[in-house]
Amino acid sequence: MLGRISMPPEKDWRAPPDEAGNDALAYSDIAIGYLRRNPRYRADYSRALGRVKRGAITADEATAALVRRWGISFHAAPASAFDPRLAVARPDLSPASIVLAPALAGIGAECLDMKALGDVRARIRIGDFLHVILADSDGDEHLCMCGSCQGPMAVMLPIGPDPFARLAAAERLCRRLNGMAAGPPALRPPPFRRRHLLTLLQVLDGHRAGATRRELAAALIDDDVRDYSAAEWADSRERKRINRWIAEAVELRDGGYIRLLRGG
Repeated sequence: MLGRISMPPEKDWRAPPDEAGNDALAYSDIAIGYLRRNPRYRADYSRALGRVKRGAITADEATAALVRRWGISFHAAPASAFDPRLAVARPDLSPASIVLAPALAGIGAECLDMKALGDVRARIRIGDFLHVILADSDGDEHLCMCGSCQGPMAVMLPIGPDPFARLAAAERLCRRLNGMAAGPPALRPPPFRRRHLLTLLQVLDGHRAGATRRELAAALIDDDVRDYSAAEWADSRERKRINRWIAEAVELRDGGYIRLLRGG
């Protein structure tokens, strides 16, 4: 287990995961939940924190390296208390991130009024991007700003996958800049999908804590499996389901979380 500064404390796997208490939960929040349960990422993050503490690199440099390697990461700032909202993703993997760049002359772009953005949760330098996290009760917004921010700015819409998610993210920013409520993020899981993904986080936590498959099934599917005979359990639907859930949860932890960044 990592220290309380670097990761949230462990708790009983039977309790709802920390992510369940967030009414503004987006796919990216769930993705980082899977990644933080990846032992290789935890070790990598711990080493990055150690290098920052020794003064070998800055927190932003450590975060940039983690984001490049894993696609998304918490900010590696050991001087601050752990905050799950300080997670940043690569803009090419996260269509919810809004990319801003200096505008071409003659297209009618205006300068960005930073005061109009409202509360800024964090500014993190990730390579060529200044990653700005805007606090919002409906779900934070993430801006990836490249180049000088002093002149007229434009939203970049890369030609590629996820154009509608990127347009929806840009629309949220436009509403905010015009003094309107930004509204909920576009990449928010529907209730059934959200419940399933959070249940799989409990599967991972229970599996890591040493719970048997029958214990997992009893806690997360049907308590009656505790009373099954060995033959009944071996042939039960609950056993087959928990086996599928374990396989799905492990795959999401070990790389599948990248799909969640795109709303998959």
